Amino acid sequence: MNKKNISIVILFMNFFVIFAVNFSLEYTQNVLTLSTDTVFSNAFQVGIEYSARDFQFWATMYLSNDNKYPPFYPGYYGNYYFIMKDSGVEFSLNNNMNIKIGNFSNYDVINSPYSLYLSSLGHSAPTVSFKYQDDKFIYETRWILVSYESSPLLDKGMNFKYYAMKLGNVVVGYEEASVYVNRIFDVDYFINPLPSFFVQYIREWGPFSEGWNDNSMMGFFIKYETLDKYLYAQMLVDDFNANRFFNPDNPTVDKIAWSLGGKFDFGIFSVGVYHAGATKYVFQPSDTKNEPLYYGYTYYTETLYTKYGQEYIIDYLDNYIGYKYGENNLAFLGQFSMNFPFLNLYSDVEYVISGTKSPVNPWTESDTYTPGFNLLNDPLLEKSLFFRTKLEKYFDFVSVGVNFVSGIIWNKLELVEANDSTKKPYFSPSNKTEQIFDLSLFFKFQFSL
Repeated sequence: MNKKNISIVILFMNFFVIFAVNFSLEYTQNVLTLSTDTVFSNAFQVGIEYSARDFQFWATMYLSNDNKYPPFYPGYYGNYYFIMKDSGVEFSLNNNMNIKIGNFSNYDVINSPYSLYLSSLGHSAPTVSFKYQDDKFIYETRWILVSYESSPLLDKGMNFKYYAMKLGNVVVGYEEASVYVNRIFDVDYFINPLPSFFVQYIREWGPFSEGWNDNSMMGFFIKYETLDKYLYAQMLVDDFNANRFFNPDNPTVDKIAWSLGGKFDFGIFSVGVYHAGATKYVFQPSDTKNEPLYYGYTYYTETLYTKYGQEYIIDYLDNYIGYKYGENNLAFLGQFSMNFPFLNLYSDVEYVISGTKSPVNPWTESDTYTPGFNLLNDPLLEKSLFFRTKLEKYFDFVSVGVNFVSGIIWNKLELVEANDSTKKPYFSPSNKTEQIFDLSLFFKFQFSL
């Protein structure tokens, strides 16, 4: 980054400090990533926030040179890329109604590392949401822009919605998501409180059919929360139909995902236990007459793209809108954390078993599905074991810390060519074993005016 660009960044930071109520800066320095031989990459996250009684404002930007994405403007910013994080406004009324407009990190109503409808990684995207809640009822409808029309992407949007009843410390609700293409916003899905399953079918097969083959996912959740414990269960069903009950001889494929777990607080320390799984095909796009339709529950319709003459693979963790590990896997996670007055310690151990998966290819490596319940029925499976630790020390408005990740991946998923009619590559277990070792240091600065 040249002197001119550094001066521009400093000027904007000074502007933010002068006019913002809260200013934050986070710097992360990678020391070593063994799997990619990356040394000394770094990342910055700069943000401002203003809060009033019924109004909030955020503006956050993230930049890094870890080569995960193509550089923003190599001639001026070297190999850094930029991502907008939580940047937008929120309006509230009597603590019952909230409206959010902006580019936000999206999270599920279920607070879990294995949330199903929106990834726990909190991918940011242009978002508009309306939420109402009182002491008995919660309702939220949220629109998220998935992608614009630009090669290799297309116009694609989605809506997320849930209804929930409060019964003391228990919340029980219905949850759903719909994705659609060739338009970035669908007003009917957003404003209509009917479950999207009915909205889609009425519009596709009703007297004024629009001919769109949108994709709806639906399910239920239950959670129990007190000051010292949080328990939940969540389920997702994709492409629901009644053949299982009324026409069992008709070939039917099960496309479901589930998640359950909880966290227990014992004062100075807490523990959490989580499990999730998803059958094969559950988040993949559909297929009609061997012509791929782009209704998969993913942000991108490709897994490979080229920019500045370099080919990039889109990690499936960054592609799935919902459950971060996608289809055809089982995951288990144990967490432990300790909170001292000026020091926090977090550790977890995770074991994941995965089979073949494709965020963009219908039926993975075939031209049709295998009926029934398909889960980890591949001849070879990826097995991964991770150990993570984060230690953070607080000094008033400054904190410093270290992140450490180690582990091993057996039969690592690798991108392979598909021998089907769509020819879109998919991820398949290989004979490769990979050691994981990642060490980074971070520094956080928060200042309020």
